[in-house]
Amino acid sequence: MNSQPAVNTTPGVKQEKSYIKIITAVLISLMVFVAVFAGLSGKMEYEPRMTLAITAFAIMMWVLEPLPFSMTAIIVMVLLPVSGAVSIDLVLSGFSSPAIFLIIAGMMLAAGVDQTALGKRLAYYLLYKVGDKRGGVLGGLILIPQIMAVFIPAAAVRTTMLLPIAHSVLKILGIKRHDQSGRQLMMGVAVGTSISGTAILPAAIGNVITVDLIQYYLDETVTYIDWLLIALPIWVLLIPLTWWVLYRAYPSPEPDGKLKEEMQKILQELGPISSEEKRTILILFAVFVMWLLEGIHGWPPVIPALIGAILMALPRIGITGWEKLLQIKFGPLILLGLTLSMGRALYESGAISYLSKWLENDLTMYLFSNPLLAVLTVAVLTQLIHKVTSNVSTAVISSVPVVMALSSHAPDSPALLLAVVAGMTCLFGFVIVVETIPNVLVHGTGWISQRDFLKTGLWLTLITLALTALMAVTWWPWLGLM
Repeated sequence: MNSQPAVNTTPGVKQEKSYIKIITAVLISLMVFVAVFAGLSGKMEYEPRMTLAITAFAIMMWVLEPLPFSMTAIIVMVLLPVSGAVSIDLVLSGFSSPAIFLIIAGMMLAAGVDQTALGKRLAYYLLYKVGDKRGGVLGGLILIPQIMAVFIPAAAVRTTMLLPIAHSVLKILGIKRHDQSGRQLMMGVAVGTSISGTAILPAAIGNVITVDLIQYYLDETVTYIDWLLIALPIWVLLIPLTWWVLYRAYPSPEPDGKLKEEMQKILQELGPISSEEKRTILILFAVFVMWLLEGIHGWPPVIPALIGAILMALPRIGITGWEKLLQIKFGPLILLGLTLSMGRALYESGAISYLSKWLENDLTMYLFSNPLLAVLTVAVLTQLIHKVTSNVSTAVISSVPVVMALSSHAPDSPALLLAVVAGMTCLFGFVIVVETIPNVLVHGTGWISQRDFLKTGLWLTLITLALTALMAVTWWPWLGLM
């Protein structure tokens, strides 16, 4: 007879634990709100004090995640105007930003691509070419999102498109859960998708928020080409270095040619490239060319993206119906809009001015007055901030405004470059699962754990800091940014 004590696994017990966790997280967030609001009493006016307190509350809610990110965003949308911190017009101003419609158009483009076999064909063809080489499968899974990033904005979208392909590869290779090879490949998906937005402006929501904040705070425009030129060397070098770190961290058996054969079968089943896929390629290429030519025609990135979405649904030209393109998730859009509004609220309420004055001392002014030291300081500071904030959007809103405010008080400080460095560094969240959406999505499959991120993330973080320093003494001075 089994003498082990029974374990209560009833749904009611699990729900009760879940409620306790939610209530505890909300109470902690409220305590942070009260601590900030009361602690700053007498040190600043009501509006900036309330704005900072609500911002601190929002960050804690996003870190602890008792509620969905977008639900917390809507709560903050209500709190800011009801508390009298800022006007309702300012709270909603972020939703009128071109950044919102750029992500909407990007999601529509991704939805259009998803109506064809183009994405799968590209992935399987690349794996067919490299799958029988040493570390080739890992290299293929890292390269696929880099190619996708040119045409498909939002890392979360690319991750959801890549995960089924990764699972198919794992099944073909007969890799079991928690095998070294499985952890290697799934970490390749997580990290590869995170770095895929490094140099492509619309490819990451963090990039879009950073550019919007630069426009709002510094009144300077960063074009598609500008961002590409600044970040391209880091992106190009980071791809093989990521492969090297993951390949060395998880020694795996060499390929036996089985994957190549299976990829060939899948490609044969897909058949020759269809007319819809050809039209999709032409539309995506046209959008890409329009992005590159922004300096000539003057259109911001949102215009070519919207043109591409329209073309995808036009009769005889497009590849799907308009209704299918509208099947996008609005949660990320709500979070993005609120994040943009918070950046403006911090500025308009005067909260950023207070923060910059408090942080302004001999040491910070010395660091920010030396361009090289300023770049390194911002990169390290942003990494530290990202470790205590949850997602890329939160990290950007917590770091970029402060960096630009400090830069404005330091002579010879490259404010625009420092803002870009802070925004770009927010993409490099390799250590903790919740730092990026790709991390969260891949971790949710159960193939990798937090321990895997610690194992490789610390090395990858040091590599990104080293690459940033290298650019600060070579590439960026040559571009005239330092």
